[in-house]
Amino acid sequence: MRHAAPVTSRSALLRLAAGTLALFAGLGVQAQDSRIEVTGEVSAAPGVVDGDVKADADALIRAEGTTVTGSGLELGAGAALRADSDMPEHRYAGGRYSSLTAGGPRGLGLSSGDVFVEGAYLFARGGFGSLYVGRDDGVASRLAVTSPSIFRAVRVGDWRSDLTGLNDVHVLNDFSGSATKLTYMPPPGLLGGIIGQVQMGVSYAPRLGDCGSDACAPVNGYVPLETGEGSVLVSPEQSWRDVVEAAIYYQKGIEVSGEPLQLGLGASYVSAQEDEALVFPGLDLLGDYRAYAFGMNVAYGGLTVGGSVKSTNAGLRDTDDEDYLAFDAGVTYEAGDWNFMLGYGAADAGRDAGLLVGPVQNPIPYALDRRTQTAQAGVSKVLGQGVSLGVAAQYVDADKPDALGGPENAAAIVLESSIKF
Repeated sequence: MRHAAPVTSRSALLRLAAGTLALFAGLGVQAQDSRIEVTGEVSAAPGVVDGDVKADADALIRAEGTTVTGSGLELGAGAALRADSDMPEHRYAGGRYSSLTAGGPRGLGLSSGDVFVEGAYLFARGGFGSLYVGRDDGVASRLAVTSPSIFRAVRVGDWRSDLTGLNDVHVLNDFSGSATKLTYMPPPGLLGGIIGQVQMGVSYAPRLGDCGSDACAPVNGYVPLETGEGSVLVSPEQSWRDVVEAAIYYQKGIEVSGEPLQLGLGASYVSAQEDEALVFPGLDLLGDYRAYAFGMNVAYGGLTVGGSVKSTNAGLRDTDDEDYLAFDAGVTYEAGDWNFMLGYGAADAGRDAGLLVGPVQNPIPYALDRRTQTAQAGVSKVLGQGVSLGVAAQYVDADKPDALGGPENAAAIVLESSIKF
């Protein structure tokens, strides 16, 4: 019996998915309803960090066009455009700052610019569930549960704006980024809703590259470290293949004293095989990647408490233990148009200096471990029409060796104005 060749290339994946969507389209007799929906989120975050005035802005606009066939099958296409002037969205090997492989693709656009196409995908939704193909988030980040926050960008462990430049707490399991992938999610009521609402999903990306001419964040990674024998070079270029992720989200409502108590749980796993790591004589830096994440939120009345944890080997070769561990926890309270929050996060990134790529003649007598803690308190007011205005006080402490700049800390007061439509 002849077996079909495995689908391993990006073009083959797109051809397979396009054929699948075309097959689904053929099942419908005639389109009954078509529409285009545009949604977006925009935030501006000016603030003062240890006496210095800083600011950041971030925006995401998503457009989806859909048509419903006579058989009830929904077919569509979507695109997402992002403007982000702060740090790149992804840090493959651990935290956003501590990673030896800092950098990574944000989307399609000029490497020197801050505006890029983050998503471009096709999808089909119906009784079978949902099928997506193209550049988009994977299920590990789609179904993620992190600590509650009243802010969109200025967060503790799932942030988009960090004016201190020190926050290394990253709990979102978003290793695959917006790489081209195939995602399938069965219907939410697959288990009948007897034990609560369960949403599951799997994603597959044939290949995940880091920096490229049109998909590289305009931010440098680690700077060369000077040693007695010369510079130690650290390169941000690497790639993985067969990126697989699986995730599950569970929600259950329970009535307590006449008030609904909502429980939300999320768990995810991501793995990837090393592909084309840069190899220097006698030293191979990267290996297979794996990461786990778990989160829980409980809401009762206007009060929500929760947290999450992420553990990963950071894709580094010969790592016996998990190389990066981060968690966040928080509480929010909603009182009419006013919202209040407290949050805390911590990360431990183990970095053995012997993993550095470069022509090192003698062993480096220190490790590059980095431990980060951050605390945040904030208040915001909903002004209506999706507009909110808030202020946050944040303190970040980064315990680093002298080779990485030594211990640092920063206190910040940040104003965040945001709109969601």
